[in-house]
Amino acid sequence: MNKRSYLIILLVIMMAMIFAGCLKGKKAHSDLLGTINVENLDSATTVTYTFKNQSGKRVTVIGGASYKLHRDNKLVEEGNVPVKDYIDLDPGEEYTDKKTFSNLQPGAYSIRVEWNKSVVSDNFVRN
Repeated sequence: MNKRSYLIILLVIMMAMIFAGCLKGKKAHSDLLGTINVENLDSATTVTYTFKNQSGKRVTVIGGASYKLHRDNKLVEEGNVPVKDYIDLDPGEEYTDKKTFSNLQPGAYSIRVEWNKSVVSDNFVRN
């Protein structure tokens, strides 16, 4: 083999290692299982999200949930729902919170809520 062949093999091996590392990072598992419910009432839309500890151990969560609201595939609003203290969830225990949006324009929306590496999302229409 010549020098060029060694360099190509080395490049292939390095790319494989980088690709494997990227996949490993995306497999992050959360101990929380999320559900979401969206209600359109009059001029307000309320998003209620619940995260349940599905592990066999106590889970401590620091901080609140972050959310992204999109309308017709464009970001409308993003932010955080603050939590004052640490929250300890025992196995099977749930945490529920909500975010209310006022006067949303008509359109097709999607909401994405993330809390402690757990993500839940839903699509809804506002008339």
